[in-house]
Formats: sequence, structure tokens, C-alpha cells
Amino acid sequence: MDFFEHLQNELQPKIDQILDHPFLNRLAGGNLTKEQLKFFTLQYSIYCAYFPRFLSAAAANVPDDRTRMPIMENLWEEHGEGKIAASHRVLFEKFAAGLGLTQSDLMNASPLPNTRACVENLLDLCEEGHFLESLGALGPGTEFFTTDEYLKILSGLRQHNVFTEDHLEFWIVHTALDEEHYSEMIDALRPWARTSTEESMIRLGAIKAIELEILFWDGLEKYLPGK
Repeated sequence: MDFFEHLQNELQPKIDQILDHPFLNRLAGGNLTKEQLKFFTLQYSIYCAYFPRFLSAAAANVPDDRTRMPIMENLWEEHGEGKIAASHRVLFEKFAAGLGLTQSDLMNASPLPNTRACVENLLDLCEEGHFLESLGALGPGTEFFTTDEYLKILSGLRQHNVFTEDHLEFWIVHTALDEEHYSEMIDALRPWARTSTEESMIRLGAIKAIELEILFWDGLEKYLPGK
């Protein structure tokens, strides 16, 4: 068992806190009202708006092309591979439209304290942390379990008749892409996991990212209207 397999096993209990989070279970069970779905969508739109910035900040600190490549590929896909209509931001706006939310609604969404702490601290990690820490955050700390997370979300959203499959394209696309993103990032990271110091930076970034995501979901549960 190599370092990354050990790391995945080490992280799994905290990942399970996300995959079995009370709010995510509410969402997966189709148990949110339309107003509660809007609440979720507005907060998640803030995370989505920040995600390309996480990638860009991390990429700027990577010292070589080979290690940077999976981040750039991910960033290119986030932007619809050059087609704005296919950008993930536009796909999310299409999802939000199923709830009657407009682009203006998303742009003017006010972050919960937990949402703000999550995105600002993760951006700071990607901008100011060592590149191995930021890649640990975006790889083992994010992409490793995003497919499982989005499959739960997608299952719950499909239980609401306000959404067509076209509305749900944002979630569908990510269930197909994120396992590949993770695999490519680990391949790029593997040559850097040579010493205990390097492994510790990767591990630290992953743990920080997961703890910040738990904070995000905790905020949704804490401030959920009408529960």
C-alpha cells in the first residue's frame, strides 16, 4: 500500500462525515422544500464561483508543467473547453433556473459565515500555501470523493419535479469527470511524495480542505430555514 492509499484510508472517517452529513442526507432524501433548495443553491453557487479561483491560484504556484497539467485541464473544463455555453458556471446557472433563480440572484447571494470561512480559507491555502499543500487540498481533499458526493445530491434532486435532466447537467457532468481528475492529479503528485516532509504537506492540505467542507455543510444545516 503506497502513501496515497494510506492517505485515502486515513481521510475516510472525515470524508464519511461529509457523505453522511445531516444536510446532505436531507438533500439526498428529497426532503427539502423549494425554498430550502433555493437556500442550498445560493450557497453552493458561491463555492462554485470560487472553484476556478482555487485552481488558478494552485496552478500559479506549481513549479513545473507536468505537475501543473491536471490543474490546467480541470480549469479548461471548468470553462467549457473554450465554449462559454458549456462552462460549469453556466451549467450551474441552468440548474438554478429550475428553481426560478436568476444569474443576478446567484451573483448577489450573501454567504453564510460558514460558507465565507470555507471559500476564503481554501483560497488562501491555494494562494499562500506550498503547492503540495494546495494540490493535497484539491486532490485527496476534494476530487477523491466528489463523485460519491454528487451522486447523492443528484439522486435527491431527481426526486423534485421542478428539474429536468437538462437542468441537472452540472451535477451529471461532475459525476463523470471528477474521478478522472483525481486519478490524473495523483499521477502528477506521486513523484513529489518522496520524503516525509512532502507527504506531510499533501496530507495537511487534504485535511484542511475536508475540514473546511465539513464547516460548509454544518452551516447549511445550522441556518437551514423552515426546518
